[in-house]
Amino acid sequence: MATFLLVLFTLTQINRLGIMSAMDVELDLLKESMRIEETDTLAQRIFNTGILEGMECVCVKAGIGKVNAALTAEILILKYDVNAVIYTGVAGGINPELKIGDIIISRRIIHHDFGQITPDGFISWDTLGFFADSFLIDVAVKAANNVKFDSIPQNISKEKSYLPYVKIGCVVTGDQFIASEEKRQWIENTFHADCVEMEGAAVAQVCAINKIPFVIIRSLCDLANEEADLDFEAFVVYAAKNSSLIVKEIIKLLEE
Repeated sequence: MATFLLVLFTLTQINRLGIMSAMDVELDLLKESMRIEETDTLAQRIFNTGILEGMECVCVKAGIGKVNAALTAEILILKYDVNAVIYTGVAGGINPELKIGDIIISRRIIHHDFGQITPDGFISWDTLGFFADSFLIDVAVKAANNVKFDSIPQNISKEKSYLPYVKIGCVVTGDQFIASEEKRQWIENTFHADCVEMEGAAVAQVCAINKIPFVIIRSLCDLANEEADLDFEAFVVYAAKNSSLIVKEIIKLLEE
C-alpha cells in the first residue's frame, strides 16, 4: 500500500514567511501585531501580506480540516512565493503525560485517518509521515524558552502557577474532532502521538511536495476525551495565545 515519503530540507534564509491557522482566534493575535500592507481574497481565503516583527509575512486562515488546509497551503506557496511555513493553533492532547496548556513543536506529522478498514479493524497507510524542518524546530524551541507565558489557569491545571510544558513531538491529523477516551488511547497506541488536530499533516504533505520547510506549533486546549468539547470552548483562547507568542518570538529570532 501507499506510504508517504519523509522529505527533509535545509533552510538557509527566509525571505517571506507563510503563517497559517484554522480559526480566527488562532490568527487574530498575530494580525494585531502585523502591519498589513495588502489584502487579497482567493478561493474564499483572505491573505494578509505585511510586516510582522520586522519580517515580510503572509497570514491566512485556512479553515478547519485537511482539504481546507491543503488548498490554502498550495495557494500560499505558489501564489505568494513563501519559502517557509508555520502552522499555528490548538490541538487535543494524546500523550497522557501532557496537560491542557502544554505546547507541542512538531517533529513528525502523520495522517491518522488515511488507510484501509478491514473486518479486523483499521490499517494505517501513513506509516512514515513527514518531518518538520530541523532548523525551524531548533528556532521554535529557543523561542519557547524565551517567551514568558502566563500561568495556566488553576481550574485547568489543578496546580498553582503551572507554566506550559514545551515538547518536541509527534502530531497526528485527521478530519475528526476527537472527544473519545477510547479513540485517544487508540491514537496513542497506534502512532505514539503527543497531540491530535485536523490540518497539520495536510500542510506538511503540501510543503513536502513543494520542497518548502515547515514547522507546526500546537497548544493543547483539550485532552481528546469526553470532556473535549467543554474544555475546547473554555480554554481555546488561552491556548491560542501561547501559540501566537511562540510564532512572534520565532520571527524575532529569524531576524537576528
